[in-house]
Amino acid sequence: YDGFDPRTNQRDLGDDPLAYARKRLPLRPELWARVQARPAVVGDDPLRNRRSIFESFRQLGMTANNISKYVGGLYAERVVPGVTAGPAFKPVDNAQQREALRFIASGLLSSDSFKFRPEFLVTQTLDYNERDRGLPLSIPDAVAALQGRVLDRLMSPNTARRLIEQGAYLPEAQRKGAVSLSEVYGTLQGAIFSELKTGAEIDRMRRSLQREYLRRLQAQLNRATNGAAVYADAFSMARWHASQLLNELRAASAKPGLSVETRAHLAETQDMLSNMLKASLVRS
Repeated sequence: YDGFDPRTNQRDLGDDPLAYARKRLPLRPELWARVQARPAVVGDDPLRNRRSIFESFRQLGMTANNISKYVGGLYAERVVPGVTAGPAFKPVDNAQQREALRFIASGLLSSDSFKFRPEFLVTQTLDYNERDRGLPLSIPDAVAALQGRVLDRLMSPNTARRLIEQGAYLPEAQRKGAVSLSEVYGTLQGAIFSELKTGAEIDRMRRSLQREYLRRLQAQLNRATNGAAVYADAFSMARWHASQLLNELRAASAKPGLSVETRAHLAETQDMLSNMLKASLVRS
């Protein structure tokens, strides 16, 4: 059960999580700037800054999960026949779905949203009392975990099914402008692989995000589990967008001036995607 009503969340009692995120997330860069600018003082807890960064990513992860529930989300109401008027289920407003999708694409999936000064990172000591913090502070790992949660939801079979079926819950006049599965997949893919059109270098965090996207795309293209029944439309849509991506990868690989890391990544991604599209059954 993945929870399809964006108003119902753990550790959130507000009635508008999207508005809350809109106000709260601009505070994130301010917090990180203050933590990095805080001078070292004799007697300070050496792990204070490290814990502040971990806590900020933890809260950001909860907010990201709540926001992603708007895409393909349904409002559920407790309806008592003859007593309560109105529908039991209603798709989230299209404007809110698109706002959440833009927020994810332009913010959470952008490496520019997670910039830290090297001079700050090298001063963060190890946490010898925590098993999972016995390594240097890794912002790319924290970002990958955050972005992975968002991709898991937006690329899940349940989200695809709700996007495909939400027209059944709308009056015919409202169906034409409804958020479609193609719009969601296209927006995600365009944001994750934006460098293919701009010709920019692909940094480590972006390469990691693109690999995670392909890993989930591989699961979507598994004919054995996704080629039939209700997921058939999602399977064909995922395959269509994958074919578009392969063409973009081929064009980007031919552009001169890219670093060896970017060229190697593009070659690996192109080969992986080509094999995924050729295979009738993909095993991970």
